[in-house]
Amino acid sequence: MWHSDDSRVNGRAINYFFLSFLPFITEELWQRLPGADERLLHKAYAGAAPTIMLSAYPESVPALIDEQAEWEMQAIIDLISRVRNIRSEMNIKAGERVPVLVGSPDEKLRSVFSDASDQISRLVRASELSVKDRLDAPRASARAVLVGGAEVAIPLEGLIDFEQERQRLRREQDKLQAEAGKLEAQLGNPNFVERAPAERVNELRERIADIAQRASQLQQTVENLQ
Repeated sequence: MWHSDDSRVNGRAINYFFLSFLPFITEELWQRLPGADERLLHKAYAGAAPTIMLSAYPESVPALIDEQAEWEMQAIIDLISRVRNIRSEMNIKAGERVPVLVGSPDEKLRSVFSDASDQISRLVRASELSVKDRLDAPRASARAVLVGGAEVAIPLEGLIDFEQERQRLRREQDKLQAEAGKLEAQLGNPNFVERAPAERVNELRERIADIAQRASQLQQTVENLQ
């Protein structure tokens, strides 16, 4: 008979299995890399048998850094992250394919997104990826700002229950407002500000700023769902 504890036991067993074999797998992969020989060993272990455990820590070669490729990759990562955040925040089902609309005045950025459209669409489960010089999205859309002044939007018609989502967002707004009120009360207490570490005071101020930004985004989303 299956017991509820069985899953936890099995999970621990699987974790133990992978953690036990991970060093051996890593060593095996390292041994198969081109050029993995005694030349990679730390100088203190000269003459020893080649192994990742004795190898010197890899050093980067500045001349090989491609700033353009770094920028392009970061732009793609930013787009994928924003779309995934929207899907999570709007409770869009993981298997649901959605249209993704991107607007950017930067021709180079549009080219980056267009060239990687297949990979981006697969990673965000997009039914289509539209990239234009400006964002052309319905009012009832979830939006986010991207690097380089670009924007991304997901039309929500047919994906969510608007009234239910408005109620959820308003509850979240209330929670943020309550948290901000408590933090502001702490900062408004002279004794707290004088006695608390400066790091703690700055942390509370940063959190209040984050809440204000988040509350503004939520309000915009609520208005878009009207």
